[in-house]
Amino acid sequence: MHTSYPSPIPTQPRQGDPRIIDEWIQGLEFIFEVMECPNRYRIVCAQLQLTGDARLWWNAYWSMRLGEKAGCTWDMFKDLVREKYYPSYYRAEMERQFLALQQGTRTVDEYEREFTRLAAFVPDLVRTEAQRAQRFIDGLFPAVRHNIVGHGTQTYARVVSIAQEVDASIRREAVRDRAQPSAPVQPFAAPPTLPAPQPVKEKKRKGKGAQTDRSTRQRQQLIPP
Repeated sequence: MHTSYPSPIPTQPRQGDPRIIDEWIQGLEFIFEVMECPNRYRIVCAQLQLTGDARLWWNAYWSMRLGEKAGCTWDMFKDLVREKYYPSYYRAEMERQFLALQQGTRTVDEYEREFTRLAAFVPDLVRTEAQRAQRFIDGLFPAVRHNIVGHGTQTYARVVSIAQEVDASIRREAVRDRAQPSAPVQPFAAPPTLPAPQPVKEKKRKGKGAQTDRSTRQRQQLIPP
């Protein structure tokens, strides 16, 4: 198969900025996909892009493993390059971030992009399709995760697709709920007003005592002054 590279060709990896390694590998993979380059040719093509210290390192590495070169896969090559050019503290930090990664308030699309970025630093944790899918599910928002678990075993691509659908549905419902007017708040009823207490009128005395008073007044009227 004849493979020609479009311009520009990604530069060789350099130590110091780990992001350059990702850009270099991703650039090569993009070219390989466009040119439909088989995996067995990818290492050979990638070696042609190694210059300077990177080429010296690669030649020295394989000179110690003469019998293993034919068995090296493209994924193994990427792991070796990352191991060489990613500082150990940087790899440890990326692994910590990957293990702690949660969807949180992100959309599934945003979460998936960050998951993919960090997964490149921890290939041993996502070596198989099942491992990658399960790690992705574990970090999803609980409401999204529960819906995916109900679908049974799925491929990583299918898991991402279901998560996107469920996440979009949940967000639409949340927007609709916020748009609905809330019920008016009923004011508290004022307590009833009690009537003011009325003065108690003195009752007229009845009975024998009242009759005695009348008799006394009558006698006084009969006595001349």
